[in-house]
Amino acid sequence: MRIVHCLTGLAAALLLAATPVLAADPVMVIVFAGNSYGYYDPCPTCGPQKLGGLARRATFVRQLRQNPATSGKTLAVAGAWEFLPEVSAAPPEPTKLPAIVKADAQIGYDVCAITPPEVQVLAGQKTAPPKGCTVLSEEPQTTIVTVSGKPVGIVFFPMPKNVSAPVPEKLMAATAKAAKALRDKTAMVVGVSPWGALDEEAFVNSRPGVVDVLLGSGGGSGFGARTPKGGKTLWTRAYIKGKTVNRLDLLALPGSPGFAWKSGETFEAQVLPLDTAYPQDKAIESLF
Repeated sequence: MRIVHCLTGLAAALLLAATPVLAADPVMVIVFAGNSYGYYDPCPTCGPQKLGGLARRATFVRQLRQNPATSGKTLAVAGAWEFLPEVSAAPPEPTKLPAIVKADAQIGYDVCAITPPEVQVLAGQKTAPPKGCTVLSEEPQTTIVTVSGKPVGIVFFPMPKNVSAPVPEKLMAATAKAAKALRDKTAMVVGVSPWGALDEEAFVNSRPGVVDVLLGSGGGSGFGARTPKGGKTLWTRAYIKGKTVNRLDLLALPGSPGFAWKSGETFEAQVLPLDTAYPQDKAIESLF
C-alpha cells in the first residue's frame, strides 16, 4: 500500500463545499467512513466548527435512516483503519479505544471492516472488535446484505502482508474471482478495500466493472467519486481523521445493458464535513 499525499488546504475545502443538489429520491444511499485513525472527537484545529467526531457521525447516519426519502435505503459502511493509522504504531489515545468500539455499536453500521493490526491494538486494551465487523484476512471474504429489498454483495478485499508494498497480482485476481461469484446472486457488488489509492486504482483499471462500487481507505487522497474505465465502477475514498463522511446517492442500479455511472444521471456523490449542522449525539458523547 503505497502512500499518496492527501489533499489539503484550499483545494480540499473547495472540494468539500461542492456538494450537488439531488434531483430525485435515490434508489439506494451508501454512507462510508474510513481512515478515522482512532480520532473520535471533533478536530480541535479545524476552525471554529471543529469538524468531525463519532457523535456527529451518529447523528448523520440516524437522520438518513429516519428521513422518509432514504429510510430503508441506507447502507452504512465503516471501512478499514477506523481505529489505527496504517503507517503508525498507535492511535492518538489508545485508552479511548473501548469507548470507540461502544460508539460504533451504537451507530450500528450495516457493514464493518477491520484490519489485523487494528484487532491487535484493540486487544492491547482488552477490547474485542465491534460485533459484526469482518476481520480482513489474506483471502477475500464476501457477504450479502439486503438494502431497499435488494441483495447487495459485499467483497472485503484481502489484507496484504506488507501494507507498504504494491498489492500482489494474486490478491487482485482472488478478489476479482470472489466478486464475480456474487454477480448472479445480487443486484450490485460493493468492494471494501484497505489497500490505498494506488492499488485500488490499479484494480479498477485492470478489472473494470468487477465491482460496481469501490469504497476505499488506506494511504492516499480522499475524494467524492471517480468513474474510471467508462464508468463501470463508482469509486470513492475516505478522508482522514473522521472529519467527513462520504455519501453516494444511487439514482439507478447497475444491470441494464450499457449501464454506466454518470454524475447527475445514475448517481450523486458528496463528501460532507461533519460540522454544527449535525448536533452531537448525546449518548455517543457521554462515552468519552
